[in-house]
Amino acid sequence: MKSTTVSIGGLFSSDNFPASSEPDNAASEHYTRPSDDFILCRDVNGQPTAIYGALIWDFNPYRLSATKLTRIRFDTVFGTATAEDLKLIEESKYIIYCLIYFSGGGRIGRLSASTLSQYWTILRLAIKFCEEQQCKELVGRLTLKQLFSVPVYLAAFISQVKVDGGFLSGVISGLVKVGKKRLGYDVVNPKKFDLKRVRTEQHPVIPTRIYLNVINRASDLLDHIYKGVLVYEDFIACFADGYYGLQHGLQKSHGLGGRSMHRPDMAEAICDHGLEDVFVDLFKCPNKRRLQVVLLRMQQVVKVIIHIYTGMRDQEVLRMPYSCLSKKVLRKPTLDNRGIQRDCSQSINLISTETKFSGYKKRAVWFAPLEVIRAVEVAQAICRGLARLHRIDLNDKLPLFLNPSVVSNAKRKSEIGIAGFSNDKMSKFFAESIIIRADDLQELRQTDPARDFSNSQKFNIGNSWLLTSHQFRRSLAFYGCSSGFISLPTLRSQFKHMTVQMARYYSNNYENLRTVFGYYDDEKGEFHLPNSHFAFEYQMAMPTSVAHQLIADLLFEKEPLFGGTGSYMEKQKQSVKDGAVNIEHLRAETEKRVRNGTLSYRPTLLGGCTKVGRCDSFLLGDFAACLSCEGAIIQTDKLEQGVQDSIDELKLYPLDSGEHQVVKKDLERLMAFKEKFVGKANGDE
Repeated sequence: MKSTTVSIGGLFSSDNFPASSEPDNAASEHYTRPSDDFILCRDVNGQPTAIYGALIWDFNPYRLSATKLTRIRFDTVFGTATAEDLKLIEESKYIIYCLIYFSGGGRIGRLSASTLSQYWTILRLAIKFCEEQQCKELVGRLTLKQLFSVPVYLAAFISQVKVDGGFLSGVISGLVKVGKKRLGYDVVNPKKFDLKRVRTEQHPVIPTRIYLNVINRASDLLDHIYKGVLVYEDFIACFADGYYGLQHGLQKSHGLGGRSMHRPDMAEAICDHGLEDVFVDLFKCPNKRRLQVVLLRMQQVVKVIIHIYTGMRDQEVLRMPYSCLSKKVLRKPTLDNRGIQRDCSQSINLISTETKFSGYKKRAVWFAPLEVIRAVEVAQAICRGLARLHRIDLNDKLPLFLNPSVVSNAKRKSEIGIAGFSNDKMSKFFAESIIIRADDLQELRQTDPARDFSNSQKFNIGNSWLLTSHQFRRSLAFYGCSSGFISLPTLRSQFKHMTVQMARYYSNNYENLRTVFGYYDDEKGEFHLPNSHFAFEYQMAMPTSVAHQLIADLLFEKEPLFGGTGSYMEKQKQSVKDGAVNIEHLRAETEKRVRNGTLSYRPTLLGGCTKVGRCDSFLLGDFAACLSCEGAIIQTDKLEQGVQDSIDELKLYPLDSGEHQVVKKDLERLMAFKEKFVGKANGDE
């Protein structure tokens, strides 16, 4: 049996299951534990980062987030571990091993590294609970087996320990799926307990006045730091000299020679690079030690701008690479009869990755207005300077938001990591402009009538509004839809949602508040949207982007296309090739259909889908349903890959298993389609 990885199949691989770990269906009650040298995780270079017998397991190579996960440390649970302590540790190791390989959790049938980290938090609390029971004469020290198999013990654990009921339920449900034959005991039914999840409410919409103030303040801060965009790289690179920026007295105390050897202190360094107008107020930098904080603030301004104008998730922004911008001309310039250019349509995209519904780091593209382009240019300039301190070359894998801690001591080898940002510090950027007023609270109630905001102290009048990155995503959806300038299909495309229904959830109750985010006219008491507002860019650029992707991915595909829409696209390809159809006319017609909501496009495992609206088969993972769908586009190479993947997967399951039957049926459908259409197109008999 071939093993799966914790999260990202195909990029990293752990060891195959040892042969002895297969259960004996006749007699054995549980699996044999893997050997101590069994590898659960490797990095991209093939080096083990989690070995079963080790006391530290690091699953960061499998993480999907930009920020690092805490390593699983069995060596810190106890001080000096006794023999009984070690037994609990061994139990927890085996439980984690079973959850990884046999629980089948997660949206795609496997656990993510971050979920596994949360499960370890639960197990660590469980271990400490078991140890603490030795003080009770009538109970004594428990084992994890006793805790998860005796209802009374588990009830006591739930009542005495503060734990997220959702993750505890996940652990117990996972162990139930693992089964008695592997664990050696029956796990209690989690449904018998009141395992309440930490209640999560939808992120609030930022009230209009506060939202406008934040946008204006963020734009002003960007204008301020953009002044130094051409200088930041060289300025930061100077700090490769450990004495650079230090006060002259400190330079002397650190052993530097006479005055002629002195480097510029921070004030002189700022002046030498012409940055006196930049390093003031919020970005004041009186000494070298402060520079790290100031650069982090600049990076956070950039991050806020990206959230405001794109609606990207927190981790999507943090995963952005240095080379994240692409400029594409979607149609040729329009010339009049005198040869003068009258129109030049283009779309500027922001590139990052999204993993919400894929389970791996998938390339995705967001439309980005000019404000975002300027913000990214600032981040790139800072990144280039930090890269020079790290002595590394710029490449596609280098993160845009490099941690600026290296400026403190460039000679000390620092880890190349992502900058860490705080919501509290972000809110301080806007200070008095985000104080909650009575009319803000009234407006907030309109955005979510079913929620009682007065029960939460953070929404009290007079408090500062606590900003979070996801609020910008929710607010963009809400105000975009309330203004009528962003349609739900456009929102779905920009937000990388699975369905229009999800986009509608983000814009919940937008009809209750008929305002737009532009500027407020005091005389008329109304909000107005200026002609230059980026909402117009969204309105036009998103359908253009979808149409361009559809044409680029399919019409220029060399291999023949099949399926409901695929066959039509194949005819269009031939018409363009023969000169019967003009590519510009076809592009304009496609854009029109996308804008009207009669045509959509998203990539699929077998090619693409042009169906508008909900697709139950897509939600359920039934990719073979595309073969008979009118909106499907089947690409030959992806069909071949689907056949091969199904053949490989079929080998993983016993002949009499349900999984084997399902995969076999899908394979038969794929093979039948291939023989009927692809074989016929290739002239096969």
